[in-house]
Amino acid sequence: MKNTNILRKVLKHFAIMWLLTGVGFFVGSVLPPTVLLPVSIITILLLIIAIFVRNIRMMNTILYCIPFLVGITFFWSTQFYINQLGMETVLITLIGTIVIFAILGFIGSVTKSDLSGWGGYLFGILLVAILVSIVFFFFTPSNFILLLLAAVIILIFVLYTIYDFNRIAKGHVSEEDVVSSALDLYLDFINLFLNILELIWRIREEFK
Repeated sequence: MKNTNILRKVLKHFAIMWLLTGVGFFVGSVLPPTVLLPVSIITILLLIIAIFVRNIRMMNTILYCIPFLVGITFFWSTQFYINQLGMETVLITLIGTIVIFAILGFIGSVTKSDLSGWGGYLFGILLVAILVSIVFFFFTPSNFILLLLAAVIILIFVLYTIYDFNRIAKGHVSEEDVVSSALDLYLDFINLFLNILELIWRIREEFK
């Protein structure tokens, strides 16, 4: 029962974060593209703080700032994919991601095994993927390599989604961790959605 209550609270904060993303999305639609880089840098810095320095004052405020800032960059990301793939493909991908996310959440919640041991491995693999992405930012590889990278990142966040829901189901999330756990699920979804779009775009480019 306690774990169910924690899950409800996490999902409530998850929904609030999406409301903040919607506000950020609107703000992004009226701001010039020049704000994209500084907003991205600030978002990354706040994410680093959220990951490595959790026990500081106003942490929940920082955690709530991230979805708002992500919403600003999310506007420009979705505009890019709408231009490349079309509105219909982006909407279908969004609906598909919602379904996939719900299925993964169900799997993580009902799995009998405690998957808390996955955390270190997933974080290490994610760091490697981030470092590779940074290198590729300066030295652009072939489209096929970027396609494979998108597929790997999707797999990472598929496993992360199962892991994060499993942590809640197995009682590893306390009352104090509710907001940070909601942010984890939020980032799982965002990364799944954007990288599925990236994969679709790269596949289209590969077979043009």
